[in-house]
Amino acid sequence: METLKVKAYKTFVRQHDEIAEWYATQLGQKAMLKYLDDLESTIHRLTCFPQIGIVDERRSTSKRKYYSFLLHPHYRIIYRFTKKTLYLVAFQATRMKQ
Repeated sequence: METLKVKAYKTFVRQHDEIAEWYATQLGQKAMLKYLDDLESTIHRLTCFPQIGIVDERRSTSKRKYYSFLLHPHYRIIYRFTKKTLYLVAFQATRMKQ
């Protein structure tokens, strides 16, 4: 199977930047680099096997299916795909409010 092209929504890019900055300021450069490596690895995996995520019923419609995949212990990537493109839509926090 051919890998998919990747396109990121503005929301995804903004959230990614905020998360990376949080890791850098709160946990240090090493933690931020680990997060970025995990993100890159996960995106590559999704370009090869986009159906490994679970269907996100709340976002999906009759015309479009959205999927989610656990990126890091605290975040899920929300995405959708076509035959040629993987669209990175947003991040979803997986932490419960205390």
